[in-house]
This record gives sequence, C-alpha cells and structure tokens, in this order.
Amino acid sequence: MGDLLGDVLRQARNAKRLSQGDVGSAVGYSGSWLSRVETGRIQPDDDTLGSLCGVLGLTAADVGLEGDDVHRRKVLSLGLGAGIAAALPGGAAAAVDPKELVERSLFGLPETRPASREALAPALVQARSVFQDAQYGRLSRTLPSLISGSLASQAHDIAARAYVLLAQLAIKNYQGPFASIAAERARAQAELTGSAVVMGEAAHSMGITLRRGGEYQAAIDHLRQAADRLGSHPEELAMRGTLMLTASYSAAQAGWRSQAMELIGQAEETAKRRETAAQRLYIPGVFGEDQTRVFRISVHHVLGEDDQALTHAEKIDPRRLPNAERRARMCMDIARVWQGLDEPEKAFHALRALASYAPEEATRPKVRAIASELLVMNPEMPGLRRFAQRAGATV
Repeated sequence: MGDLLGDVLRQARNAKRLSQGDVGSAVGYSGSWLSRVETGRIQPDDDTLGSLCGVLGLTAADVGLEGDDVHRRKVLSLGLGAGIAAALPGGAAAAVDPKELVERSLFGLPETRPASREALAPALVQARSVFQDAQYGRLSRTLPSLISGSLASQAHDIAARAYVLLAQLAIKNYQGPFASIAAERARAQAELTGSAVVMGEAAHSMGITLRRGGEYQAAIDHLRQAADRLGSHPEELAMRGTLMLTASYSAAQAGWRSQAMELIGQAEETAKRRETAAQRLYIPGVFGEDQTRVFRISVHHVLGEDDQALTHAEKIDPRRLPNAERRARMCMDIARVWQGLDEPEKAFHALRALASYAPEEATRPKVRAIASELLVMNPEMPGLRRFAQRAGATV
C-alpha cells in the first residue's frame, strides 16, 4: 500500500493522541521504526499489521488485509486467546455497566491462556485509550480478559496497569471497597516489576482510595513515598508530578492549606523540569503545566477560594487537554466552582460542556449530585430538567 498505508496509520495514531513511541513499543518496535512505516520506507508483515490494527482501532480493510475473517485470524495468530481476541476490534462482546464490570473483573475473570507480550501490550494500549476517551462501558470488551491474560502470562507490568485502570473506574463509580481491592492488586503486581513508574501508578490509585476513605495523611504519605522512588527521566518526572498533584488535593480536602500549596508548587516545578511536552503515562494521563492548572481549580475550590480557582480556569483551553476524560474533569471542577458562587446558569453551561466532551462522564455520581442540586434551586432553568434526567439525577 506504500504511502497510503502510512497515511492511514498516522491519521489513526493522531486521532488517538498517541506518539510514535507509544504505538511502536506496543507492537514490539521503536518509535523510529513506526516513523519509517508511516513514511513508506518499511512495509510491516501481516502479523504486525494485525497488531497495529488492535492498537489503533483500525479494520483489516483499512490497512489492506482482505476481509474481517483475515483480520480476525491475524489477531488470533498473535496468541491472544479467545478472551482477549474478542476484546479487540471486531469482537462481539457487548458492553456492560461499568459497576458490573468492576465486580466481574475482580471476582469473575474469564479463563485465558498465557499470551505473548506482543499480544497483551496492544490490548493494554487499547484499554487505556478507551478509558481516556471516557467510554467506560467499552472496557467490558477488553479489561477482564486483559487482566486474566496478563496474570496467566506473569506479565506483571501489564497486570498492574490493567488493575490501575480498574481501580480508577471503581473510584469514578464510588465503589470504594472495590477500588481498594483493585489498587492493592495493582500494588502487588507493580512490586514484582521493580519499576518505580509502574509502582507510582499503583500508588496513585491507592492514594485516591485512601483519600476517599478520609485517610488524608495516610494518602499523602503513601503518595510521597512513591514519589521519592522516582528519578529525573521525563517519564519519572511525569509520574512524580502526578503524585504530587493528588497529594495536594488530598491535603486540600483535609483543610491543610499550607501543605496543599507546598505540594502543588512541587508539582508545578516538576512540570517545568520535564524534558518533553507530550510524555504519556498509562494512568492517569499526560502530565504538564495544563494539568497543574486543572488541579489548581479543584484545590482552590475545596479550600473555599473560588475566585482563585476561576483565575486558573481562565488560563486553560480545554481543547489543549490530552483527552476527553481530562476535559470532562476540568468542566466538572468549573461547574462546582460556579455552583459555589451561586451562578447556576454558568454551572449548567459547564455541565453541558462536560457532556459534549464525554457523555459517559455526565452519568457519574458527582455530576448527578450537581445536577440535582441545581434543579432543586432552579427548576425552571431551560434544559436543566432534561439534562438531569439523562444523567440519572433524582430530585
């Protein structure tokens, strides 16, 4: 297919906001190898093309493999096994409720044969992409088989990161006990890798579960200990900054302003030290100066400093944030700020923006609570009742 294939791959990669290094490593190659593929200097074999389809969400026809059955055989030839193969594009598994998915992934995993890293890594990248696109129901097609397959294969880093995704999903759904279990399983797998970044990702989820349980100091201590293990590589700096942001929000939730400001200041300093602007982590996403500004909104709001929160919000263009999940997070924080300032129309505008970026985020418990409170005080606001009903809010 020559240059046409390269164009298809590049456009799909850019649409998912993945770097050449992300995609290359997911299929067992380097970013420079993928660059040569995208410029037509290398023609991948059919097995590798099948793997690229899994990472980028392409069909067999998109890359010149003839027919869906051929694509399915190529995916199966990577050793995915029946469970993970069904999770990749072309699978017939139906999406399930995210809460049911969490419970099933903890206590009802499918049996899966051991698989190669060449098979597991693309499935992890796909699951992460689905999460960052805030399409949580679709994770049911990927996550249980990914966890089962990585455990069977003793691919500890992939298992840890898959459990981190599960913990994050449980956190979003206010499934506290399940979030703790998933975070603990992520920690156990991460410890076996010896990687400070993977252990940091697991610690991040555990820190949030501790904070949600009201254990603010324990959360901060846990996050700081994980940060202390990290070095100066850009990926480690990204993880350190992410941990410091979550620690800052934990301190703010406890009402400890000076500690919250110290921690977010450390995160901002870390953001400036980073050597690259688009380094990606598996969870929770891209770390950079925009990410610190988003957290400034929530930290200042929790501390009762809504004017300062808005000052930081004005500095961010949501379109510059890396994915739908992050844009929705910012909109929810802004809605809470406007609600606190008794500006219901502006709060509702932020909620509608959230729903446009990430429709599934609009059904989260926290969003439903905001919508319900707005509706009680402003029952005649145009469009609000319909929004609240769609979100599942009660009055």
